[in-house]
Amino acid sequence: MSLDKLVELFIDHTAHHPNEVMVSHADPGDPKFDGSNWTELSRLIALARFQFIQDDDYEDETKKCAYLAAQYTGPALDWVAQLHSNSPATFNSFDGFVTATRQAFGIADNNITALLRADLDKLQWNSDVPVFFANFDRLTLALGLTSHPMRIALVEQKLPHHLKVLLAEQALSFSDYYTMRERLNCMWAINPDRGKAQVARKPRCGNCGKRGHTSTECRGPKK
Repeated sequence: MSLDKLVELFIDHTAHHPNEVMVSHADPGDPKFDGSNWTELSRLIALARFQFIQDDDYEDETKKCAYLAAQYTGPALDWVAQLHSNSPATFNSFDGFVTATRQAFGIADNNITALLRADLDKLQWNSDVPVFFANFDRLTLALGLTSHPMRIALVEQKLPHHLKVLLAEQALSFSDYYTMRERLNCMWAINPDRGKAQVARKPRCGNCGKRGHTSTECRGPKK
């Protein structure tokens, strides 16, 4: 089956089930699986299996895979597209697709993987950046998480707010994990609290409430 056919299945399902309470359509705020929120994947799989019991349309294994894949986003969705190009036969079995997903994102059902995953979840940003990345690299490599988008997404989840502000101000975005790691090392090498101090020193506008300018400089509507 071609990738176009898989997309066609997504569209066909939406057209014929406009009022169906699906995970992906029930509420725009419902989380999807992006490759990092591992517990969410188990919920989505359980809901998918429940949907298959209720709806006779899902006797075809490919449609089952399409249903679950529709709940993927970000790095996980990129992985689906790559998987379909490299191993389209995976979509001939729902259980096979689930197993492939678990293996690709370090969610294999065994105690060692569960412990590694728990350690990665608990890993917090450290002002000693080399130490943080040494632990991060050790855990992600042990889990088989080598995709650059996947590792970048996981690091971004752990960044403190003031560092996210600095990255946003400098309009920095990364597609290469090692470039991101090197840049973060450089930003924090001299003074780990530099970013926090810079954010704290910025004035807050008395008009719009945002930092970075005063009320006299504000371009927003006057209150």
